[in-house]
Amino acid sequence: MAATIAFAQGQNEQQVMGILGAYGMGIPGDVEELLTVQENEEITAVAKIAEFAEGRFFLEVIGVKDGKRSQGAGKLLLGKILANPWECCRYAFSEQENNRDYTVSTLARGYALGFYEKMGFQACTSAEIPEWYRDQCEECPERSTCEPMPMIYSGGERK
Repeated sequence: MAATIAFAQGQNEQQVMGILGAYGMGIPGDVEELLTVQENEEITAVAKIAEFAEGRFFLEVIGVKDGKRSQGAGKLLLGKILANPWECCRYAFSEQENNRDYTVSTLARGYALGFYEKMGFQACTSAEIPEWYRDQCEECPERSTCEPMPMIYSGGERK
């Protein structure tokens, strides 16, 4: 796969909306905050992380285009994020340092637990998820079918 990873641009909004819309999600924030995998002119995967405390990141969304799932785009994108979340976060506020400990947490949909576990995530408590993200599942009408699970990845010297 000859793919590039870069932040989305304004002209990518329709493709990004199509990918996230298939998961019942919208664009969190500005489209330029999302990291994309692009193959030729086609965006095949998107993700967004936010730093909520020094060295603590939250994966807000990740999605792979219909017809492109299980072909490596999601793994490529999440692997890049986990290797260097500072580089993949549009508005990181802490400085990256060699071997600095960091975490990336998320609320995984139940059907995606295996993917996250293969990428090195472990189940965690909701206390390890930023408070403003914990509440989003409580109000979601798809909660019972989604079966969200808080998960966390530890990087840096902890790894």
